[in-house]
Amino acid sequence: MKAWEKYFEVINSVVEDIRETQGDNIMKAASLCADASAKGGIVYAYGSWHSLLIAEENYYRAASPANYCALAESSINGTNEMTKIRAIEGCYGIGNAIVDYHRLSQNDVLICISNGGNNTVTIDAALRAQEKGIPVIAITSVDYGNTLETTHRCGKKLKDIADVVIDNKCIIGDAAVKLEGYPIQAGPVSGIPMNYIMSSILVEMSELLLERGLTPEIYLNGHVDTMSEEAKKEAGWLEGLDSKNHNKNLIDKYFYRIKSL
Repeated sequence: MKAWEKYFEVINSVVEDIRETQGDNIMKAASLCADASAKGGIVYAYGSWHSLLIAEENYYRAASPANYCALAESSINGTNEMTKIRAIEGCYGIGNAIVDYHRLSQNDVLICISNGGNNTVTIDAALRAQEKGIPVIAITSVDYGNTLETTHRCGKKLKDIADVVIDNKCIIGDAAVKLEGYPIQAGPVSGIPMNYIMSSILVEMSELLLERGLTPEIYLNGHVDTMSEEAKKEAGWLEGLDSKNHNKNLIDKYFYRIKSL
């Protein structure tokens, strides 16, 4: 088997493990997000470094909720000066500042993403949210977290703090494929399963809102604007949708509530 095939095999196995074991927690998380949405709140997500990629994936994009926001802190967002990020994400006070700056309230919910669940900024953000009465959802690796010495002064990791914990089932070491003749395994594991988890929470949230008699607010793909009516009809569900005004109305609704929109 080629290395790329082994990688597919490992990732598919991890995703299937999540599907079989984390369903109840995904439902609990989706219910908290639906509760926030029903109250007119925002579903916020925070992660530093590579975990921010998970938060960003569903922010202001096709098929995702308009009341969802990724919280990006420029000094630890993983786009530049990478080698200093580890030091910054160990600083106290930044997580508090992120939650306070974006004016998170009791009507909102915060999803914290951290594979090891052990960095100070993310734990601070979770603790500050809870101080303000905001539900916290964690996407993290429970087994991986158990192998780490706690670094936060509170003595806890993200998995010990959150109201709902969804285990991403990451392999210890976050590496999928053993290469013959080389001691270090290759191919990151945590990102793809966490993307599955995040999207599944938001999809389920939208279904729960419909079950409650409420209308979810989901962005249409921007490319639909340039599709012919014939192409929309061929796609089926796109026929008759006014994508341009649909998205514009959602942007107008949340433009002054979501600071980074």
